[in-house]
Amino acid sequence: MNWYCVIIADGEPRQSRAVDFVLALRSAWRDAGQPKAAAAFINRGSASRFTFLLSPEAATLAPGLLRHYDALACEHAPNLRRYAPLPL
Repeated sequence: MNWYCVIIADGEPRQSRAVDFVLALRSAWRDAGQPKAAAAFINRGSASRFTFLLSPEAATLAPGLLRHYDALACEHAPNLRRYAPLPL
C-alpha cells in the first residue's frame, strides 16, 4: 500500500478546504476504531498551499476522501523531516 499526498493549493478557499479535509479524516479515523498505525502529517511551510501526507494505514480509512481531494499516491515512502505530525 502507498503513502498518499493531498495538496490544497492557493486559488482555492485553502483554509476552509484544509479544515474540512482534517475534520473528515479525523471522523473516518474515529469511525474505524482509532487505529494506532494510521498517521497523517502536514507541511505548512509554503504560504500558498497545505500539503498533507497519509500513511498507508490512514489512506485506507477514507478512499472517497482521497478521491474528493485528488490525492496522489507516492511511489516511495516520503521524507517526513519537513512535516509535522497531524493529530488524528
